[in-house]
Amino acid sequence: MNTSSNIDSGDFSTIIRLRSEKNYFLNQELTFAAIDGSFSDIFFEDSKGSYVVIGIIKGKIYSNFKFNIENIVVKDEICMCDGERRMRELEYMALDTNNVDLIFFDRKLSLDKSLGISVPQNSIGIVKDFDLSIRERLNSIPNPPWLIISKRDNGIIYGYFKLFPSSWVFYIESQVFTENLEELLFLIYNLGKEPIPEALGYNYPLFLADKLVKYYRNKLNKLVSTTSLQSNVRYREFRSWIEKLRNNGKYI
Repeated sequence: MNTSSNIDSGDFSTIIRLRSEKNYFLNQELTFAAIDGSFSDIFFEDSKGSYVVIGIIKGKIYSNFKFNIENIVVKDEICMCDGERRMRELEYMALDTNNVDLIFFDRKLSLDKSLGISVPQNSIGIVKDFDLSIRERLNSIPNPPWLIISKRDNGIIYGYFKLFPSSWVFYIESQVFTENLEELLFLIYNLGKEPIPEALGYNYPLFLADKLVKYYRNKLNKLVSTTSLQSNVRYREFRSWIEKLRNNGKYI
């Protein structure tokens, strides 16, 4: 493994880099799902509810690490509930985790575990925003792509990665490829090199899932705003109205 050590503010980190002379081939094709969610609060006559939407991007990574997007799924729900908590629950309930080899989440796996959520063992969590002072220090590390492992604990590796000189530094928690860190870096590198400015260096399937759920969330928000339903409708009436729109193909 091509690694180097870095001492930063007293913390020891291992830097993983790719070797240009090595071919990183998987032993088999891998199926994946990227899951993201969003929600909006909805105010009724005498209560508050939430509209929650979950997007799932499914695909396959081939032995040469090229990948295809094969299926797109949207699931939504209107509930009298805490939208953020229900969104988190639905993301983990959205698919049979045994049917895919890898699952990508836009969240910290460790946080969900601390909340008592059972996180599938085949999960990788990628987080866009974290402590700015840490990002500033990491951003000065030259010659991406690189992956820094800052900690290992209870089957999870914690770290950061940067894939291109002009791309963002992201935080990562992974329960897979924990003993094959070069393959993990090569995996996220190939899923992050789509030539779209806001997706470059991130994770293209997660980028698609994020755009998908925001599209449907915003579309419903416009409908709600246009009809001024927040202040003068009962939940039962609102739910009936949304079901009719869905059945008629007006927004989903």
